[in-house]
Amino acid sequence: MLVCMKILRGFIFLGVMTYGLAAAAAYFGQGKILYYPDTRPLADCNLPEGVEIWNEGGEQGLLATAGHENLLLFFHGNAGSACNWRFLGVNHLARLGYDVLVLEYPGYGGDSRTTSKQEIEVGLKVLADWVATQEYAHVSVMGYSIGTGAASIYARDNGAAQVVLFAPFDSIYNIALAQGLKFPRALLREDYDNIAALADVTAPITIAHGEADEVIPVTHSENLMRELQAVGRDVRREVRAGVGHNGLFESPAFDDFLRYTLHP
Repeated sequence: MLVCMKILRGFIFLGVMTYGLAAAAAYFGQGKILYYPDTRPLADCNLPEGVEIWNEGGEQGLLATAGHENLLLFFHGNAGSACNWRFLGVNHLARLGYDVLVLEYPGYGGDSRTTSKQEIEVGLKVLADWVATQEYAHVSVMGYSIGTGAASIYARDNGAAQVVLFAPFDSIYNIALAQGLKFPRALLREDYDNIAALADVTAPITIAHGEADEVIPVTHSENLMRELQAVGRDVRREVRAGVGHNGLFESPAFDDFLRYTLHP
């Protein structure tokens, strides 16, 4: 009996140790799972006319400016860099009366920091301070994929004329649960929660999602809309048949979407 008890305690100890090591690995390794930065310096980006590198308080991005009355802040996905979005302003939004700033994340575009939600939030504060010194009539935010988390946090903390979300999740925690990863939420360092962030945002919220999205399934934006409408938020959602995670920005559908969505 005594031997059996010792064996049982050994198995319990081994199980606890295994769970603890797995939890530690998940806790400290989340950034490598979530972010896929292009580390090439933004200075190497072949910029079109009208776009310049924006530097402020240690943060960087790409600014397409032509003295328009309105500003759109764009937050890109977890791969690539701001360079991938260098034509967003000059080819798409300038005609609608918007200057565009694509914020670069820490660890992307030649930045030496390690990417994390905490570091991104530092960048959002620097961005907000810069926006406060400008004289734009309206400032709107637009996010794609992981960038919907950054856009939602910015809108929560600083307000916005409009919030536009492409392929948004309801929360990173719910994405993990849907993939069978069950763990205490306290272990989630990169805990973007769009439901919580947008719960008190009074600006109109527009969602576009691809029906065939396998990265962030369309059910996430359905749940996000339902939860936000339940607390009185103004939310409109468009689901595009046959479109996956990367197909939401193809013209002319993208330009049509911008034209009837972005109204100051």
